[in-house]
Amino acid sequence: MIDRLNWKNNLIQNWVSEYKIHIISWTCFIFWETVLVGLFFGVFGKFGNYAVHYVINIAFFYIHANLLRIGTQPYRNAYWKVPLFIILEIAVYMSFVYQFDNFLAHYTNLLTGVQLPFLKRIINLAWRASFFMLFSTGYFFLKRYLSEKAEKERIEKQRFQMLLDKERTDKELLMSKNAFLKAQINPHLLFNTFEFIHQKIRQHSPEDAQVMVYLSDMMRFAATTEHQEGYIKVNEEITQCQNLIKLHQLTQGQIFIELAFSPDVLGIRLIPLVLLTILENMFKHGNLFDRDNKATIDIYMDGENLKIESRNLPGLVKSEVGFGSGLDNIRTRLDYTYGRAAQMKAFIDEEGFYTLSIEIKEKALEAAFPDQLQEITHL
Repeated sequence: MIDRLNWKNNLIQNWVSEYKIHIISWTCFIFWETVLVGLFFGVFGKFGNYAVHYVINIAFFYIHANLLRIGTQPYRNAYWKVPLFIILEIAVYMSFVYQFDNFLAHYTNLLTGVQLPFLKRIINLAWRASFFMLFSTGYFFLKRYLSEKAEKERIEKQRFQMLLDKERTDKELLMSKNAFLKAQINPHLLFNTFEFIHQKIRQHSPEDAQVMVYLSDMMRFAATTEHQEGYIKVNEEITQCQNLIKLHQLTQGQIFIELAFSPDVLGIRLIPLVLLTILENMFKHGNLFDRDNKATIDIYMDGENLKIESRNLPGLVKSEVGFGSGLDNIRTRLDYTYGRAAQMKAFIDEEGFYTLSIEIKEKALEAAFPDQLQEITHL
């Protein structure tokens, strides 16, 4: 019960707050018409008479303003709608008030004095209707002006916000370009350093110099891949895999790993660092020193599917450093780029080999990088 009373009180307070300008204006107007004019002419009516007639006139005021709003929308039909509405409003107002006054005079004592003749009553009603209609028209245009002014301010504010957003976007773009140029300079300095060291040591230690060449190529590939943000051709990553294998052969001695691929996969566009991550995972967790059980990586097309398969014996000592994180990264990127069109499985087969299988549908490979495909076609 208390909550309901509070709700009603809040409702009334909100209504008064919203229409307080109207309430104050009507109060001043009624005071002026009844008290001041009554004092000036020495004639006062009954409160009931004032109450019922001001309710009718105030309602007429807002009805006219609302009909003006309807009649001027759209503007092209306003030339016939507005005059028609005005004529109908005056006719309805005069008929209603005339009959209503007759009712009050016959059944109540709210009206004082003698009823005026018919013609004078009609003239008074026409004047009263025109009077409130004139004020109502002014209220309508004032309300429209304020509404259009608010709309213009809103549009101007929105345009200003768009300019701020554009300025912020341009600034962020400029910062990105600077960062990109800086990122290009840093690898350039690194590669120059590699080349300097390579030239210094190649006369005394050709194997170490060759290590620098492989390492430099792989770093250049990684730096290029970072800024492409998309795909890499399979043949480019295969070349880096071969460099990584040679690098390990130079540093760890003879290892037994076979990298095989079919010619039709070399031009395929694939998300980068898939093959290198698989190979790196084999070096970290596999046993690659068994001549009779070589590790293998096979890349080929099986019908309309690209298949990448690796197989190796697990290492004798299990490494816990970063175990599985690289493969999880591949799985996440495959899912993000190709969705359900890519599948990745990893398991230990019956012969005890760790086996990894990735299968991607050819249509998904083409659909993943349409822009890059167009660029390559133009090249």
